[in-house]
Amino acid sequence: MRTRHLLAAITVAAPLLATAALSAPAQAATTTWTVVNPNSDGTFSAVSGPLVVKNKSGATIFTCPSLISSGSLPAGTRTTSGLGAIKSTNPFTCTSPDGTAWQGGFTAAAGASNFTGKSYNAATGTTSISNGDLFNSINLIFRTTVGNSCAFWTHHTSMTYANATSTLAASTAVVKVATSEGGTPTCQGLLTQGETIGFATEYKVTPAIKITARVS
Repeated sequence: MRTRHLLAAITVAAPLLATAALSAPAQAATTTWTVVNPNSDGTFSAVSGPLVVKNKSGATIFTCPSLISSGSLPAGTRTTSGLGAIKSTNPFTCTSPDGTAWQGGFTAAAGASNFTGKSYNAATGTTSISNGDLFNSINLIFRTTVGNSCAFWTHHTSMTYANATSTLAASTAVVKVATSEGGTPTCQGLLTQGETIGFATEYKVTPAIKITARVS
């Protein structure tokens, strides 16, 4: 069975703006992000330990031994929350508890998977990040290697980056399930469209990058 990806069209309705105000609104706080990357071209590489993927019920779908990713976290200071992106992840093989083989990976052909800074904890030197925070963003693509009985990709992956250890830890992700040629969703009995799954792994990032933020 061949699978195909359906990307939902996103329609944004612009709100009407008030034409007059009795008093000037309070100025919104501005978050200034600073990235220090020893690589002048802004690149990084990251190698993870095991990745454990669980559905919303807590059942393990499969486990992968390791992920090897690369991307860009350019040095500089900015007031936008876009920090960088994962641009590729090498192909890898995973195994479900019943022995089913899965294949995963991500290539530049799918587009970069952006990092969006959500918050920064100065006391711990830790940044909360959303990886791929658009509905049609692709973090990683997974499929069963025999029969294509299930195929899906992840987006809106929740991550934290720790300056002290140069580690990028993932905890959860949202799934977009592929459909069969006839339009029937795959992964039936394993995943449902748009569910939040457990997506636990921890990357070691090279070089040692530092991310900080201040609010003014």
